[in-house]
Amino acid sequence: MAHKCSGELKKRAQLAKQRLKMGYFEAAHADDFGKTDVSYIASYARFTDTATSRDEKMYKQVCAMLDRDEATINPIGQLIDNDVYSTLDASAKQRYILELSNKFRELKDRYYRERAKTS
Repeated sequence: MAHKCSGELKKRAQLAKQRLKMGYFEAAHADDFGKTDVSYIASYARFTDTATSRDEKMYKQVCAMLDRDEATINPIGQLIDNDVYSTLDASAKQRYILELSNKFRELKDRYYRERAKTS
């Protein structure tokens, strides 16, 4: 039973984190003061643009890494932002590494797909 509650709590925490990232609470606050949904759309656009630029920057790093050596040792270690990582607690570090490894896998797959198209 405790395991099920823990999973539910994690799911709720992830949903809350997504709402924060997407500017949900900023939009709700703006609505309270009579502002339009344009501010919400603009904040969401800024978030997605920032996420996209971070992804593209990381993709360039992955490409450079794989161009140097496809059998790279410790690619996650090369992608870690040490300034961010050093400020995290133990559980946040684990989440960060997991998210980073998932992102690396996605970007590596993209690299090989794009490389196959040009060949």
